[in-house]
Amino acid sequence: MKKIPLSKYLEEHGTQAVLAAALGVNQSAISQMVRSGRSIEITIFADGHLEASEIRPIPARPKRSAA
Repeated sequence: MKKIPLSKYLEEHGTQAVLAAALGVNQSAISQMVRSGRSIEITIFADGHLEASEIRPIPARPKRSAA
């Protein structure tokens, strides 16, 4: 198992369309992930399948202040 950032995966392993097909999402979803600057890692498993996960702080959203 190997984890690498989304941008590095795309530089080294192929196109957004190929990654999208491997993850079961549309290419536009990969494009949106790249443009948003989110912290997404691609996990490459020994059998070759891929998973994507996002690293987010907890809590992910700041609390709203009472007005």
